[in-house]
Amino acid sequence: MGGSPLVVPGPGGVRFAPSPTGTFHIGNLRTAWVSWKWAQALNEPWVVRFEDIDRPRVVPGALEAQLADLARLGLVPARTEVQTRHQGFHRSELERAAREGMAYPCTCSRREVQAALEASASAPHGPVAAYTGKCRPAERESHELVPGTAWRFRSTAPARDAIIGRIQSTGEFIPAYPWACALDDLAGYRLLVRAYDLEAALEVQREIQMWARGPGLVPPAVFHTSLIVQEDGHRLEKRTRGVTLAEWVANGRTLEELAEIFERSFVPVATDWRPGRVFGEAVRQRSLRDLGIRVKLGP
Repeated sequence: MGGSPLVVPGPGGVRFAPSPTGTFHIGNLRTAWVSWKWAQALNEPWVVRFEDIDRPRVVPGALEAQLADLARLGLVPARTEVQTRHQGFHRSELERAAREGMAYPCTCSRREVQAALEASASAPHGPVAAYTGKCRPAERESHELVPGTAWRFRSTAPARDAIIGRIQSTGEFIPAYPWACALDDLAGYRLLVRAYDLEAALEVQREIQMWARGPGLVPPAVFHTSLIVQEDGHRLEKRTRGVTLAEWVANGRTLEELAEIFERSFVPVATDWRPGRVFGEAVRQRSLRDLGIRVKLGP
């Protein structure tokens, strides 16, 4: 990731936050396009924040390739951010949460902790598993950051006490998705745009934000786009064949055709926007066929 473009977060903007873990598929591109469309409707800068905290899954060159695909569709961000550049902030907020008793060390088994970390290291794609509360102290108490420990956030309900990261044996803090995303979304954005598969993560993220900035905080609004799936209902993935921009063009289709498909499938209603609102497209899931797209899919 060395040398990747970065601008320090500033006020305003409509945020699109991909993970640089491979080539964009049509579903990713449609979410990006919708977020860009919202930025135009609100006359706000369009911001792309690359969520690269799940470093083992980051594909070398993916960030640059994703920016190139966006540019081919005419989507050029006003600001580009890289999430791992904010890890000092993620750690300092953990230190504060631990002092205040809002973060506590997780004593679950290594297997349980690893499963939770893998589920939350990057954006979750399904329901967030409930936690039993087995490690939660009865009272809020201050904790020191000890190397080799995982940490949970004390939510209003133990079942939502999400893993927020691990202090490595080296002392480095590796944040999990709910923590890093919730904190970075306090950068002053007006609107966050993401697909419906991330809806379940919002509740605990809002709790983290209210703790971080106090009860007077009005968090950014969130707009959920339809989740684009295969014709059989299975998720599109970055490894799915036939659904990348390069494959689209190789199959004889034009970029203009794809933009027209996105245009027909979405109508932004800027007057519906207000600070803190959570809303989205009426259709939560659409297949490629629903969009009028026929591609040859395979393993």
